[in-house]
Amino acid sequence: MTIKTRPNIRDLLQTSRALAEKTALTELSSGSALHDAIRYHYQTSGSEARAALCLSASIALGLTPDAAIRLAASVETLHNASLIQDDLQDRDEIRRGKAAIWKKFSPDIAINATDLLIASAFELVVSAGSDSAHRLVTTMNRAIARTLQGQTKDLNAVRDLGVDQAIAVAKEKSGPLFSLSLELPLVLAGHFYFLRTAREAGAAFGIGYQIFDDINDAARDRESGNPSNLALLLGSSGDTTLSSLEGAEGLAHHYLQEAASGATALPNGCGALLADKCAELLSELDREAA
Repeated sequence: MTIKTRPNIRDLLQTSRALAEKTALTELSSGSALHDAIRYHYQTSGSEARAALCLSASIALGLTPDAAIRLAASVETLHNASLIQDDLQDRDEIRRGKAAIWKKFSPDIAINATDLLIASAFELVVSAGSDSAHRLVTTMNRAIARTLQGQTKDLNAVRDLGVDQAIAVAKEKSGPLFSLSLELPLVLAGHFYFLRTAREAGAAFGIGYQIFDDINDAARDRESGNPSNLALLLGSSGDTTLSSLEGAEGLAHHYLQEAASGATALPNGCGALLADKCAELLSELDREAA
């Protein structure tokens, strides 16, 4: 009797990261500016939270390790594209402890790197399952559209931005790629009924995660005058439809609990890692408030 063991997520993450970089570099000449910029960006990795969520969901839904790796690589590639573009548009000079691509190379190289990674993400997602290619591409395209809409709202934010508007920015800018990490495995596994639940859970997590970050970044953002920091907005504005919640911690609790509830409703426990991440952030908020 053969006992099947689940693949190790950490090992799959490493393979996914390597595949993402390889796919982006395939057509580039070694030593070219764009080649060097992509290599430079991939020298340091972030938390890879979206890739991990996608891998965990894929394995729980019974997808092959190869399909799981390709879906995760596509989501993380999109996330990396968004970081490069965000740094350029916000003129943030540091990313992951070193110069951002636009600062290290040039704004033009950053634009080209963003375009290349978006194209690579589509190649990766289609390679995960050709029979579901149209549905996968449509799902990814819509997530990109929502993310760009959120980024546009963030760029156009004014100093008197209200809490509700800032929540809308966080929902559209941060939520779609977390949702996509669950949506793509659900599409490939044929669980279309749960796509809305996945989108809502990802959106709620994106908001809660953003508020959590804003709490930690409050001092820096107060100094820089960031108009979108929800922790600062809640300290100076009563403009919120969730007036029963007290402060940023309460608002973060609300959305993280909502995300956890949605994640646990997904089939085969495919949202378990998202629910665990919500629990981790909630515990940290409680420790800081104590």
